[in-house]
Amino acid sequence: MKKIKILTLILFSHFLHGQSTTSPEDVIHKFFQAMATIDTGYLNNIISDEATLSSTMIGEDKTGKVSAIPKSAFINSIAKSLPGELDERVSNFNTNIDDGLANVWMDYSFYYKGSLSHCGVNNFTLAYIGDQWKIISLADSRRLSNCTFQNEKIAIENLLDDWHLAATNADSDTYFNLMTTNSIFIGTDKTEVWTKDEFMAFAAPYFEKGKAWDFKRVSRNVYSDDFEKTAWFDELLDTWMGPCRGSGVLVKENGEWRIEHYVLSVTVPNEEIQSFLRIYDK
Repeated sequence: MKKIKILTLILFSHFLHGQSTTSPEDVIHKFFQAMATIDTGYLNNIISDEATLSSTMIGEDKTGKVSAIPKSAFINSIAKSLPGELDERVSNFNTNIDDGLANVWMDYSFYYKGSLSHCGVNNFTLAYIGDQWKIISLADSRRLSNCTFQNEKIAIENLLDDWHLAATNADSDTYFNLMTTNSIFIGTDKTEVWTKDEFMAFAAPYFEKGKAWDFKRVSRNVYSDDFEKTAWFDELLDTWMGPCRGSGVLVKENGEWRIEHYVLSVTVPNEEIQSFLRIYDK
Protein backbone atom coordinates (compact mmCIF):
# COMPACT_ATOMS: atom_id res chain seq x y z
CA MET A 1 0.00 0.00 0.00
CA LYS A 2 2.88 2.38 0.82
CA LYS A 3 4.38 1.79 -2.64
CA ILE A 4 1.09 2.68 -4.31
CA LYS A 5 0.69 5.86 -2.25
CA ILE A 6 4.25 7.01 -3.06
CA LEU A 7 3.82 6.34 -6.76
CA THR A 8 0.47 8.12 -6.79
CA LEU A 9 2.02 11.17 -5.10
CA ILE A 10 4.82 11.29 -7.68
CA LEU A 11 2.40 11.02 -10.57
CA PHE A 12 -0.02 13.52 -9.06
CA SER A 13 2.81 15.97 -8.38
CA HIS A 14 3.93 15.71 -11.99
CA PHE A 15 0.34 16.12 -13.15
CA LEU A 16 -0.02 19.38 -11.22
CA HIS A 17 3.35 20.56 -12.49
CA GLY A 18 2.35 19.69 -16.04
CA GLN A 19 -0.84 21.68 -15.68
CA SER A 20 1.15 24.86 -15.02
CA THR A 21 2.88 24.64 -18.41
CA THR A 22 0.31 25.12 -21.12
CA SER A 23 0.96 23.28 -24.37
CA PRO A 24 -0.25 24.33 -27.84
CA GLU A 25 -2.92 21.60 -27.71
CA ASP A 26 -4.07 22.83 -24.29
CA VAL A 27 -4.52 26.32 -25.76
CA ILE A 28 -6.57 24.96 -28.64
CA HIS A 29 -8.85 22.85 -26.43
CA LYS A 30 -9.45 25.91 -24.22
CA PHE A 31 -10.01 27.99 -27.36
CA PHE A 32 -12.97 25.79 -28.33
CA GLN A 33 -14.25 25.71 -24.76
CA ALA A 34 -14.16 29.50 -24.76
CA MET A 35 -16.13 29.55 -28.03
CA ALA A 36 -18.77 27.27 -26.49
CA THR A 37 -19.09 29.36 -23.33
CA ILE A 38 -18.66 32.70 -25.17
CA ASP A 39 -15.63 33.54 -23.04
CA THR A 40 -14.42 36.45 -25.16
CA GLY A 41 -11.94 37.48 -22.47
CA TYR A 42 -9.97 34.26 -22.87
CA LEU A 43 -10.16 34.46 -26.65
CA ASN A 44 -8.88 38.02 -26.59
CA ASN A 45 -5.97 36.98 -24.37
CA ILE A 46 -4.91 33.85 -26.27
CA ILE A 47 -5.15 35.25 -29.82
CA SER A 48 -2.33 37.56 -30.87
CA ASP A 49 -3.44 41.07 -31.82
CA GLU A 50 -1.83 40.60 -35.25
CA ALA A 51 -3.56 37.26 -35.91
CA THR A 52 -5.71 36.59 -38.97
CA LEU A 53 -8.45 33.99 -39.18
CA SER A 54 -9.10 32.61 -42.65
CA SER A 55 -11.54 30.16 -44.22
CA THR A 56 -11.27 28.39 -47.56
CA MET A 57 -14.12 26.93 -49.57
CA ILE A 58 -14.47 25.37 -53.00
CA GLY A 59 -17.83 26.08 -54.63
CA GLU A 60 -19.98 23.91 -56.87
CA ASP A 61 -18.25 25.46 -59.88
CA LYS A 62 -14.94 24.08 -58.52
CA THR A 63 -13.50 27.54 -57.94
CA GLY A 64 -11.96 28.29 -54.58
CA LYS A 65 -12.12 31.37 -52.44
CA VAL A 66 -10.61 32.60 -49.20
CA SER A 67 -12.19 34.89 -46.64
CA ALA A 68 -10.14 36.44 -43.84
CA ILE A 69 -11.05 38.52 -40.81
CA PRO A 70 -8.96 40.16 -38.06
CA LYS A 71 -9.06 39.14 -34.43
CA SER A 72 -11.56 41.85 -33.43
CA ALA A 73 -14.11 40.78 -36.04
CA PHE A 74 -13.80 37.13 -34.99
CA ILE A 75 -14.37 37.91 -31.31
CA ASN A 76 -17.32 40.17 -32.15
CA SER A 77 -18.89 37.35 -34.17
CA ILE A 78 -18.51 34.95 -31.21
CA ALA A 79 -20.03 37.51 -28.83
CA LYS A 80 -23.26 37.52 -30.85
CA SER A 81 -24.03 33.91 -29.87
CA LEU A 82 -25.33 32.46 -26.63
CA PRO A 83 -23.47 29.90 -24.52
CA GLY A 84 -24.02 26.41 -25.92
CA GLU A 85 -24.91 27.51 -29.46
CA LEU A 86 -21.40 27.06 -30.89
CA ASP A 87 -20.08 23.51 -30.71
CA GLU A 88 -16.90 22.69 -32.62
CA ARG A 89 -15.85 19.07 -32.18
CA VAL A 90 -12.24 18.26 -33.01
CA SER A 91 -10.16 15.10 -33.32
CA ASN A 92 -7.00 13.65 -34.84
CA PHE A 93 -4.50 16.28 -33.72
CA ASN A 94 -1.21 16.46 -35.61
CA THR A 95 1.20 18.75 -33.76
CA ASN A 96 4.64 19.96 -34.80
CA ILE A 97 6.79 22.18 -32.57
CA ASP A 98 10.15 23.81 -33.16
CA ASP A 99 11.47 26.11 -30.46
CA GLY A 100 8.85 28.87 -30.12
CA LEU A 101 6.73 27.92 -33.15
CA ALA A 102 3.96 25.31 -33.29
CA ASN A 103 1.56 24.09 -35.94
CA VAL A 104 -1.51 22.03 -35.07
CA TRP A 105 -3.73 20.41 -37.69
CA MET A 106 -7.00 18.64 -36.85
CA ASP A 107 -10.34 17.46 -38.20
CA TYR A 108 -13.48 19.23 -37.05
CA SER A 109 -17.25 19.24 -37.34
CA PHE A 110 -19.06 22.45 -36.45
CA TYR A 111 -22.54 22.39 -34.92
CA TYR A 112 -24.72 25.45 -34.53
CA LYS A 113 -27.63 25.16 -32.11
CA GLY A 114 -27.32 21.38 -32.23
CA SER A 115 -27.33 20.99 -36.02
CA LEU A 116 -24.34 20.14 -38.20
CA SER A 117 -23.31 23.26 -40.12
CA HIS A 118 -20.09 22.23 -41.87
CA CYS A 119 -16.90 20.25 -41.46
CA GLY A 120 -13.27 20.32 -42.54
CA VAL A 121 -9.82 20.79 -41.02
CA ASN A 122 -8.33 23.51 -38.81
CA ASN A 123 -4.73 24.62 -39.16
CA PHE A 124 -3.51 26.62 -36.15
CA THR A 125 -0.14 28.38 -35.98
CA LEU A 126 1.01 29.37 -32.49
CA ALA A 127 4.03 31.25 -31.20
CA TYR A 128 5.52 31.29 -27.73
CA ILE A 129 5.15 34.94 -26.75
CA GLY A 130 6.32 36.07 -23.32
CA ASP A 131 5.50 33.10 -21.11
CA GLN A 132 2.64 31.53 -23.06
CA TRP A 133 1.58 30.05 -26.38
CA LYS A 134 -0.60 32.36 -28.46
CA ILE A 135 -2.49 31.82 -31.69
CA ILE A 136 -0.99 33.90 -34.50
CA SER A 137 -3.09 32.45 -37.32
CA LEU A 138 -5.97 30.08 -37.95
CA ALA A 139 -7.01 28.76 -41.33
CA ASP A 140 -9.80 26.26 -41.89
CA SER A 141 -11.41 24.48 -44.77
CA ARG A 142 -15.19 24.36 -44.90
CA ARG A 143 -17.25 21.65 -46.52
CA LEU A 144 -21.03 21.60 -46.53
CA SER A 145 -21.16 17.95 -47.62
CA ASN A 146 -19.03 14.80 -47.44
CA CYS A 147 -18.92 15.04 -43.66
CA THR A 148 -19.51 11.31 -43.17
CA PHE A 149 -16.11 10.60 -41.65
CA GLN A 150 -16.50 13.49 -39.23
CA ASN A 151 -19.95 12.26 -38.24
CA GLU A 152 -18.57 8.77 -37.58
CA LYS A 153 -15.73 10.23 -35.52
CA ILE A 154 -18.24 12.22 -33.50
CA ALA A 155 -20.36 9.10 -32.93
CA ILE A 156 -17.26 7.33 -31.61
CA GLU A 157 -16.30 10.34 -29.48
CA ASN A 158 -19.80 10.40 -27.97
CA LEU A 159 -19.74 6.66 -27.30
CA LEU A 160 -16.41 6.85 -25.47
CA ASP A 161 -17.51 9.91 -23.46
CA ASP A 162 -20.75 8.10 -22.52
CA TRP A 163 -18.74 5.01 -21.56
CA HIS A 164 -16.52 6.95 -19.16
CA LEU A 165 -19.53 8.86 -17.80
CA ALA A 166 -21.35 5.60 -17.11
CA ALA A 167 -18.49 4.55 -14.82
CA THR A 168 -18.65 7.90 -13.03
CA ASN A 169 -22.41 7.44 -12.54
CA ALA A 170 -22.07 3.73 -11.65
CA ASP A 171 -24.39 2.89 -14.56
CA SER A 172 -23.30 -0.70 -15.08
CA ASP A 173 -25.87 -1.48 -17.80
CA THR A 174 -24.78 1.39 -20.05
CA TYR A 175 -21.09 0.82 -19.38
CA PHE A 176 -21.04 -2.83 -20.36
CA ASN A 177 -23.62 -2.54 -23.15
CA LEU A 178 -21.17 -0.27 -24.96
CA MET A 179 -18.70 -3.17 -25.10
CA THR A 180 -18.97 -6.16 -27.44
CA THR A 181 -19.69 -9.62 -26.08
CA ASN A 182 -16.11 -10.77 -26.74
CA SER A 183 -14.43 -7.54 -25.65
CA ILE A 184 -11.12 -7.45 -23.77
CA PHE A 185 -10.15 -4.89 -21.11
CA ILE A 186 -6.48 -4.53 -20.15
CA GLY A 187 -5.92 -2.60 -16.92
CA THR A 188 -2.85 -1.01 -15.34
CA ASP A 189 -1.82 -4.08 -13.33
CA LYS A 190 0.10 -6.77 -15.25
CA THR A 191 -2.52 -9.36 -14.23
CA GLU A 192 -5.46 -7.34 -15.56
CA VAL A 193 -6.27 -8.90 -18.93
CA TRP A 194 -9.99 -9.52 -18.67
CA THR A 195 -12.77 -10.87 -20.81
CA LYS A 196 -16.02 -8.95 -20.54
CA ASP A 197 -17.41 -11.37 -17.94
CA GLU A 198 -14.22 -11.19 -15.88
CA PHE A 199 -14.20 -7.41 -16.05
CA MET A 200 -17.86 -7.25 -14.99
CA ALA A 201 -17.08 -9.44 -11.98
CA PHE A 202 -14.11 -7.24 -11.01
CA ALA A 203 -16.08 -4.00 -11.45
CA ALA A 204 -19.31 -5.11 -9.75
CA PRO A 205 -18.31 -4.07 -6.19
CA TYR A 206 -17.30 -0.61 -7.42
CA PHE A 207 -20.54 -0.05 -9.33
CA GLU A 208 -22.57 -1.26 -6.35
CA LYS A 209 -21.06 1.51 -4.21
CA GLY A 210 -22.73 4.12 -6.45
CA LYS A 211 -19.55 5.39 -8.12
CA ALA A 212 -16.97 3.32 -9.94
CA TRP A 213 -14.19 5.54 -11.30
CA ASP A 214 -14.16 9.03 -12.76
CA PHE A 215 -12.02 9.34 -15.90
CA LYS A 216 -12.32 12.53 -17.93
CA ARG A 217 -11.10 12.89 -21.51
CA VAL A 218 -8.40 15.51 -22.05
CA SER A 219 -7.77 14.71 -25.71
CA ARG A 220 -8.49 11.92 -28.15
CA ASN A 221 -7.57 10.80 -31.67
CA VAL A 222 -9.83 8.54 -33.73
CA TYR A 223 -8.66 6.61 -36.80
CA SER A 224 -10.11 4.33 -39.48
CA ASP A 225 -9.53 3.42 -43.10
CA ASP A 226 -13.15 3.97 -44.06
CA PHE A 227 -15.29 3.96 -40.86
CA GLU A 228 -17.26 1.06 -42.32
CA LYS A 229 -16.57 -1.70 -39.79
CA THR A 230 -13.51 -0.95 -37.66
CA ALA A 231 -11.95 2.08 -35.97
CA TRP A 232 -9.23 2.60 -33.38
CA PHE A 233 -8.32 5.42 -31.03
CA ASP A 234 -5.97 6.75 -28.36
CA GLU A 235 -6.90 9.16 -25.58
CA LEU A 236 -5.36 11.11 -22.73
CA LEU A 237 -7.37 10.91 -19.51
CA ASP A 238 -7.50 12.94 -16.30
CA THR A 239 -7.83 10.33 -13.51
CA TRP A 240 -7.25 9.91 -9.78
CA MET A 241 -3.92 8.29 -10.79
CA GLY A 242 -2.86 11.41 -12.65
CA PRO A 243 -2.73 11.49 -16.46
CA CYS A 244 -3.39 8.09 -18.04
CA ARG A 245 -3.42 6.83 -21.62
CA GLY A 246 -6.21 4.75 -23.07
CA SER A 247 -6.29 3.09 -26.45
CA GLY A 248 -8.57 0.63 -28.14
CA VAL A 249 -10.44 -0.84 -31.06
CA LEU A 250 -14.11 -0.41 -31.94
CA VAL A 251 -16.28 -2.43 -34.28
CA LYS A 252 -19.64 -1.57 -35.80
CA GLU A 253 -22.46 -3.95 -34.88
CA ASN A 254 -25.88 -3.44 -36.47
CA GLY A 255 -24.89 0.11 -37.40
CA GLU A 256 -23.69 1.02 -33.88
CA TRP A 257 -20.10 1.32 -32.65
CA ARG A 258 -19.02 -0.86 -29.73
CA ILE A 259 -15.73 -1.20 -27.83
CA GLU A 260 -13.99 -4.50 -28.53
CA HIS A 261 -10.56 -3.90 -27.03
CA TYR A 262 -9.36 -1.33 -24.47
CA VAL A 263 -5.96 -0.77 -22.86
CA LEU A 264 -5.48 1.58 -19.88
CA SER A 265 -1.93 2.72 -19.05
CA VAL A 266 -0.51 4.87 -16.26
CA THR A 267 1.91 7.45 -17.67
CA VAL A 268 5.34 7.94 -16.14
CA PRO A 269 7.30 11.05 -17.20
CA ASN A 270 10.71 10.28 -18.73
CA GLU A 271 12.48 12.35 -16.09
CA GLU A 272 10.73 10.35 -13.33
CA ILE A 273 11.34 6.86 -14.73
CA GLN A 274 14.32 6.10 -12.48
CA SER A 275 12.32 7.06 -9.39
CA PHE A 276 9.49 4.88 -10.61
CA LEU A 277 11.81 1.89 -11.14
CA ARG A 278 13.25 2.24 -7.64
CA ILE A 279 9.74 2.15 -6.16
CA TYR A 280 8.69 -0.71 -8.43
CA ASP A 281 11.74 -2.80 -7.48
CA LYS A 282 10.80 -2.54 -3.81
